[in-house]
Amino acid sequence: MGLPASPAEAAKIAGRFLRGPLSEELVNGETFFSNSAVGVLKFHGIYQQDDRDKRKTGPKQHSVMVRVGIPGGRLTADQYLAMDRVADEIADHTLRVTTRQDIQYHHVPKQDLTQLIRALNDNLLSTFAACGDVVRNVVCCPAPFVSPQRTELQPYVLHLSRGLMPKTRAYFEVWMDGERAASLEEREDEREADPFAVEPLYGNTYLPRKFKIGFAYPGDNTTDVYTNDIGIVPFYENDELKGFTVLAGGGMGQSAGVKASHPRLADPICSVGPDRDELLEVASAIVSIHRDFGNRTNRKLARLKYVLDEWGVEKFKAELEARVGRSLADPAPLSWRRAEDYMGWHQQSSDEHGEPIWFVGVRVLSGRIKDGDEARVKTGLRTIVERFHPEVRLTPQQNLYLAGIRNGDKEHIARLLREHGIAEAQSLPPVLRHAMACPALPTCGLAITESERILPEIVNEIQTEFFEAGLSEQEVHLRTAGCPNGCSRPYTAEIGIVGASVLMYTIYLGASPFGTRLGKAFATNVKSHEIRSRLRPVIKHYADTKEPGERFGDFCHRVGLEGLQGLSQMKIAELASA
Repeated sequence: MGLPASPAEAAKIAGRFLRGPLSEELVNGETFFSNSAVGVLKFHGIYQQDDRDKRKTGPKQHSVMVRVGIPGGRLTADQYLAMDRVADEIADHTLRVTTRQDIQYHHVPKQDLTQLIRALNDNLLSTFAACGDVVRNVVCCPAPFVSPQRTELQPYVLHLSRGLMPKTRAYFEVWMDGERAASLEEREDEREADPFAVEPLYGNTYLPRKFKIGFAYPGDNTTDVYTNDIGIVPFYENDELKGFTVLAGGGMGQSAGVKASHPRLADPICSVGPDRDELLEVASAIVSIHRDFGNRTNRKLARLKYVLDEWGVEKFKAELEARVGRSLADPAPLSWRRAEDYMGWHQQSSDEHGEPIWFVGVRVLSGRIKDGDEARVKTGLRTIVERFHPEVRLTPQQNLYLAGIRNGDKEHIARLLREHGIAEAQSLPPVLRHAMACPALPTCGLAITESERILPEIVNEIQTEFFEAGLSEQEVHLRTAGCPNGCSRPYTAEIGIVGASVLMYTIYLGASPFGTRLGKAFATNVKSHEIRSRLRPVIKHYADTKEPGERFGDFCHRVGLEGLQGLSQMKIAELASA
């Protein structure tokens, strides 16, 4: 007899294909959702939260976070402007770009939720399946370069997104009174079917946990493709797309106190041809493996990566081939040359007259699009999008690109960026250029400690150490997370700082700057004000002994964990004897 399923599994069955008690609770006059509604609500892209800063001063002040799924991170100018308006009219006047190319709204009152979702729906945007135990937003490298070896991947992204979307009509019944959104097609064979029997892929309990898919271009790992449950990389012969290398089993999350949980990078599994339907078929089969073999008794060990851990690549590929009914080719080799977002100005293509068309990468600190004292990022972006109507592309590194800019408009847009205090990335300190943080406190219910709010201070301290070591122009990837779940992907950062308890962190070092190697725990239970001093001897040793062109993460990997810890212990001993 097997172990009993987790309570979350029973809740999914009781939710009647993601309906639950949502319709009733939206009109019950309460300012919060019940526990039975909260689990179902996640599948609709919504998390109930409260302001944790105010818990000690009175009753919980509930609101919801709303996540908008944006396949490939691509928005029309009109869609972006609609999202900007919603932020002011309903949310907290900010938009937050996530590491999944989503947009999140924070501090949304329950009573305004239906209005928000309908406003998004009117602009062909949806929150459905942006969270929950399903395939979430499919990400893709958003840089819009046009070249023979950069096939437009958005059609593949949309094909997988639509094909793997849950089929239940619950979203439309709850939020649009059954109206069918114009952006989603109704399947003819479902119109007369049992309204509950609508999940041929997922079944009535959906997946054991969330599932993530990411595309990357060859050599260009800006999406951290190895951190996905499925990673997809095209390959070419003589500038012709020949197919895709498929990886499986990546994931960042780990749980405090659960030793068996850990971050993991995906393994290359197979290659498939360039046909969209074949790619969808193989992706669906991998999702079904997770559905059937993922851990449904312990959610902390329920990701696909643990199936790969247990089975290995050979057994996993054999099961995949059995499900698609044929042998699959070996994966094509992969190599990487960069992983940073394209900040600043880049030529995208040329128009019919040979004039350049541009895109500009805009740095968005922690993905938070807002107006502050020094930079009016939200107003500046709105002004530019209103006047020039560029396409807006969100990045998995929490930045955005304004694309399709005519040559004659380039200087006008550059001036508007400057006037609103939106700095060119190259003018920022190197550590800040690519730093990332999760939201953490005060809204995230899983956060153990600070992340987004403490990032500027940590970046400034570590930047000072690099400066004092004579490395003022050294770029390094730094990411902070408020808990071990690792939403900001700290385990693939050259310096990963992960919350362990209140203002206490674990420091990870040695990850590859290309996202192909995980960092290792260098120091645990480090107080926030001690992070700088613990890294000081490592940074100094890097400055003194690095090889030509050697990146910080590669140096830490070469020296090894014991060597790095020895440097730190020597410094601690020096301070103790001083």
